[in-house]
Amino acid sequence: MFKKPFNVKKNTNQRSSDTRKLFNRLKEEVNVDPNLEKKGQLAQVKLTNFEGTQMNVYTIAKTPMFFEFDDTGNLYPSVYYMWDNPKTFPVLVCHEPVLSYLENGADLMLPGVIKSAQFPIPTLRKGGPVAIAFYSSETGMVSGPSAVGCSLMSSETMAENNYKGRGVQILHVFRDQLWEFGPKGLPPTCSVEEWVSFGKGRDEGLEDEDEEEEENNDGEEEESKEKVNAEEEIPEEPMENLLVRCFLAGLKYRFTRNMLPMDVGQFYSQCVLACIPDGRKLDMKKTHFKKFATFLKETNDLNDEWIIRVAPNKQKKGADVVSEVNFSNKLFRDFEVTDEKIVDSAPKDKEQFEAPTILEFFAVTEPVSRLFPRCSKGELLAVRKIREYVANYVNERDLSDGKSVRLDPVLANITHIKTESAVWADIMKEIQARMTPTWHIQWADGREIVRKVNPPKVEFKIENRAGNKKVTLINGLAMFGIDIRKICHQIQTGVATSVSSQWEVQGVEGPQVLVQGNQIHFIADMLTRTYAIEKKYMKGTELAIKKKR
Repeated sequence: MFKKPFNVKKNTNQRSSDTRKLFNRLKEEVNVDPNLEKKGQLAQVKLTNFEGTQMNVYTIAKTPMFFEFDDTGNLYPSVYYMWDNPKTFPVLVCHEPVLSYLENGADLMLPGVIKSAQFPIPTLRKGGPVAIAFYSSETGMVSGPSAVGCSLMSSETMAENNYKGRGVQILHVFRDQLWEFGPKGLPPTCSVEEWVSFGKGRDEGLEDEDEEEEENNDGEEEESKEKVNAEEEIPEEPMENLLVRCFLAGLKYRFTRNMLPMDVGQFYSQCVLACIPDGRKLDMKKTHFKKFATFLKETNDLNDEWIIRVAPNKQKKGADVVSEVNFSNKLFRDFEVTDEKIVDSAPKDKEQFEAPTILEFFAVTEPVSRLFPRCSKGELLAVRKIREYVANYVNERDLSDGKSVRLDPVLANITHIKTESAVWADIMKEIQARMTPTWHIQWADGREIVRKVNPPKVEFKIENRAGNKKVTLINGLAMFGIDIRKICHQIQTGVATSVSSQWEVQGVEGPQVLVQGNQIHFIADMLTRTYAIEKKYMKGTELAIKKKR
């Protein structure tokens, strides 16, 4: 439905009476009070998709929350609404690899739906809205919901058909054009226990309306008591206020013009988070912005003059950089420091630094798919899991011969080994060589990224400059969550030499650090001892000066 770009015909802000009508209509549909920013501006966007279908999209604070067709009475949620309100609409849970098929335009087939005590099939009506979440067996986490569609059967009909056939017509999915129309956030993840706990009150209320009314009455009395007690407590500062204070403090006291252009993620971690007062914690998910990019956009829109501009990163697809800052902005000039940290404390030692977690996987490819019958193409497997699958394959066909394995036609075709048998190490090496190496990186602040083919690495280079002087170039430090200014200070004081950083170098991901002289020995040792980075994630250490015996 939104796989290809659509044409916006009209975008109209709605009156408060229209807003109330929409919220009342939604409350009748989901039978609960949804978590919505009711003070945000509601707008109706009339558009036509690539198939010529006319529809209405309702946005709140410029984030698409619902959509509907002119000829139907259903109000469908967007993935942005479902991320804030999981289980307010019926939700089916599928295995994570199913998402790639839905993104390519396929409808949901019922055999792909998980049916268990933890993920029961909800009550569905034919033609009604339904959302789809995804469970990862590798991490044990549930993400989403990341797809929305129209149920093609009722839940009773699904059971009668033994859960076979097409179950849901997919209308909207994560990373489609409707998602692009919003702030482009990532789906939230939670544990299975947290997922099961979502919406329990709603399910119990649907079983007995009378009990629900009594519980609501009791709840109102308890709520009134809580309000009385809350009045006696000192109110805590809203998370939005803390974010604004740290943003302005970081912009005014930690950011300089020569850092432009600067990656948005680095600006957030090195300028904004660095200003958080002692004893406080900034949680972006507890603000109504949810994403830092949304905060930057709304900050510019709410003021008479812009304060910061963001542009796409030309060196890295999908990333943004801070391209320009308006230092004459009134909000910027009038800001005064209270308890924000505008000066760095002493460098943290090894115990205090939280190194990113790097997990190595291999993605299943077509040539090796016969060895992994229960895995779909692209599914990530750890080395231990690959070994289990191969061992099961060998044992089922009685191919084991002591420390060697006899090669049947399948193994011979995959490994390209010409002999009749081979040792386990050679077979595993050849199988992994025909899979896609993938690295999952998770930083201490919760950010995650997946890299394929090339692992994250700190790269050392030695170059000759004017007067045949040697300099050490260091690339890739930001990928490991290292504060560039802090490590520059550590190198400068450690080897008593000049250190500088460049924030925009062609062909380099993130900032580049330049150190006078060949200092690879000292820097590599510091990265290992202080920042807990393994040597396998360093490249170019052989360029260090050879120690004399």
